[in-house]
Amino acid sequence: MPPADNDGPDGRDKVVTPGHERRFDKPVTVPQLRACSPDAFHRAAEEWDKLSSAAAEARFEAVDVLSTLQEGWSGEAAELGRRSLADLIDELSIAEQEMEAAKLTLGNAADGLTLARRWMAEADDLARQHGLSVKDDGDIEFPSWAGHTNDPDGQAEARNLATVAGDVRNLVKSALTYAADVSDTAGNELDRIRASVDYDRLDQWTTRVVGEDLAAARDMRKVFSGEGGVLLPPDPYDRGAGAYNSEEPTDRDRKLANTLGAGMIGLPFQSGDVNASATMAHYLSGTGEPLGLDVEDMLKDIPDFQDSVNTTLDGNLPGWQAEALAEYRRTGKPVTLVQQTGWQPMSATPESSKDWFYAVGSFHYNTQAKIEVKPTSPGAPPEVTVTYQTHVRDRYNWDHGKSTEVPGIGIVTDDDMQRLHRTGLAQEFDMGGNSDMRTRKL
Repeated sequence: MPPADNDGPDGRDKVVTPGHERRFDKPVTVPQLRACSPDAFHRAAEEWDKLSSAAAEARFEAVDVLSTLQEGWSGEAAELGRRSLADLIDELSIAEQEMEAAKLTLGNAADGLTLARRWMAEADDLARQHGLSVKDDGDIEFPSWAGHTNDPDGQAEARNLATVAGDVRNLVKSALTYAADVSDTAGNELDRIRASVDYDRLDQWTTRVVGEDLAAARDMRKVFSGEGGVLLPPDPYDRGAGAYNSEEPTDRDRKLANTLGAGMIGLPFQSGDVNASATMAHYLSGTGEPLGLDVEDMLKDIPDFQDSVNTTLDGNLPGWQAEALAEYRRTGKPVTLVQQTGWQPMSATPESSKDWFYAVGSFHYNTQAKIEVKPTSPGAPPEVTVTYQTHVRDRYNWDHGKSTEVPGIGIVTDDDMQRLHRTGLAQEFDMGGNSDMRTRKL
């Protein structure tokens, strides 16, 4: 039984886009990039900084008031007042951190768009120097005489123009792709932040989500600069069963835990379904520690997963290659850029792998790639190599509204399984892993 998302038509879980998330992956056009103003993003970042400072000041005041009221005030009204102040402090703390994350996200987006606009300006300048122009659709317009001459010198100049036009196209493609990446990444992060500001309790789950948002915003500069080494978090997991060890177990809860622990008797695991058994055993161990997943086996056993990784990577590689080549031609030096696809949803199915279906069900993956451009012999095209690795993340928890037959117990619902977490007889956990490194020549 895999971690929870929402019920699919077959009663198992499926990946659905959380209600707060929107897709921002629209292409950026040449007119949009020329007209955009990174300064507007910097100004917006300054406003969020002011709000974050105001939230911090208000939180300090609330903490002082709460501290003052701890002594010399008792009774029902005092308890209610203290709880209300504690909730307000939580809300202000969440707002302060998320506003700081918004400020950093907007500032980094401004820097990313500044770089994209620089590449666009270089493309326009290079085109003008040779009598070319960049059209609104990104194509290159040649002078009227090009291609309409029989003069050998004219034909040689036309061939030279074609080479220059190729360089301009690479710069334009690089600028537009990079601007779209900045817009997509920043847009999704800001949408996560907007949703998180609505949280009113700084419990364990919210602390993790807010912490991921702030960490992602701080590291986003590396993503936009091509330094790499940063995997932005996937969409926040659902809250799962609730607070761990917050309820008293019943005899039925203990019987269920003992029966499941005795070799997972009666669960729909077949011989050899070692991953489903391993995740269930780890849940019942109650440690809550992260569990490693064998991503190489997942890619081998779930054909749709491998196909999705290939398709997503192939869709991104032309843009990444254009960016790396544009930077190589601009600097004349070897270039290394690290990029990532962003977290993509994926599901194992009973048809593809029953083992992984029950072990993880739905999960997210992110492929990170290093694109290297190196010179070869004089006059020859540079060598372009991509080295990539796929990362998987998931949360092991349980859905509502599902059930299975367990001998010796009867019908066991996912709500029953959730109770094991709330009663301290089992514990939800994060799980994930990385594939091997792979290399391609482009």
